[in-house]
Amino acid sequence: MRRRLLFAVTALAAAAAGLLGGVLAGEPDAVTAGGVRPAAAAARLLDGFAPGDASTSVDALERRVAASPDDPEAFMLLGLAYQQRARETGDPDLYPLSEQALRRSLSLAPRNDLAVTGLAAVAASRHRFGEARILARRALVLNPYSAAALGILGDANVETGRYRAAFAAFDRMAAIKPTASAYARVSYARELLGRTEAAIAAMELAVGAADAAAEPAAWARVQLGNLHAESGRLLRAQRAYEGALARLPDFAPALAGLARLELWRGHTGEAARLYERSLDRQAVPEHAVGLGDAYAGLGRKRLAQEAYGRAAELERAFAENGGENGLETALFDLDHGRTLTDALARAREAFALRPSVEGEHVLAWALFKNGRCRQARAHSVRALRLGTKDWGAMLHRSLIESCLENDEAARAWRKRALRVNAYALAAFGPLAAHRR
Repeated sequence: MRRRLLFAVTALAAAAAGLLGGVLAGEPDAVTAGGVRPAAAAARLLDGFAPGDASTSVDALERRVAASPDDPEAFMLLGLAYQQRARETGDPDLYPLSEQALRRSLSLAPRNDLAVTGLAAVAASRHRFGEARILARRALVLNPYSAAALGILGDANVETGRYRAAFAAFDRMAAIKPTASAYARVSYARELLGRTEAAIAAMELAVGAADAAAEPAAWARVQLGNLHAESGRLLRAQRAYEGALARLPDFAPALAGLARLELWRGHTGEAARLYERSLDRQAVPEHAVGLGDAYAGLGRKRLAQEAYGRAAELERAFAENGGENGLETALFDLDHGRTLTDALARAREAFALRPSVEGEHVLAWALFKNGRCRQARAHSVRALRLGTKDWGAMLHRSLIESCLENDEAARAWRKRALRVNAYALAAFGPLAAHRR
């Protein structure tokens, strides 16, 4: 299950088209065109995507804080607008700016739970989940009914292996505010537990709840498409991704989803074209890696290396702006047969910070790639302990069992992976040689 649903500040409630209008232009107590006061506007940003390009909002708020340097609400909204812009572009340079604005807001209004929640969201976006957990709990002390803080707390608990606490946070969030964001988190919890049909049902509720605005509607459809793709239902996945593009043309995650389907189908040239478009619109490492894999499948080695180099540059930028990406960079190197000893060291360090099923999976893969199959098996067992239908982890388990000469178990895990997703072997694509 390589799809990672990090929900930090990516909630899906319908944000009205003029969400920040009056707040950006007026006095601290101004309301938006729809009668939404600043605190409500901030809550909506934390609970959902702002529509369209956030650059205009950022520009207006930067002018506002320059004119009113003691305005805590303006700094809070600016910090959240920077996060929205980071989501749109993938630019990690915006994370320190968001943190600075939110900390300035808190220095002026120390009990503002929305600003604390915003800081928790920045930490989660940087994959600093221990910090995100502390900040989300602090926000909940200030406001026990903050659905946004509960969502981030649940996310952080998932990534640090506290599943019982994570699911309790998601349940409480849904009870307080049953929005698309809550439904999406319930879907993820069900997916982790291997309840695929129930996860799809919850995500369909998220799609319905998100339909009032283009970006959340597109995002929810992409997540639904990912669920179908992971189950080998490529036509249903394709319809979901195309539905996302109908709501928001050139939505990068939808383009990348379609690219992945084309790669699995063996239409590698079309996959490369779609990944080129997704990377052009949202410069994130996943899109660059996908493009590199497509080029590798076409035998275009120079272009593949350029794409992988771009992914490395983006990962460095993420780390330079406070991001923790040891798990992601270790996985890339392991998948591509690079610096295996160093990748194992990074996987160990990352697992100490993120002792989740995904952390167990990457560490198991790292140990296997370094010939430590017995140790790998122990972590592989734990990676699958929730019942997650993770066909990648299952195929890796098959390889680990084969390494230990447990041939019957190896065949059984391979069959299980293919029952989950009939395209599981094809999904290894140009990396198959590294994985067998």
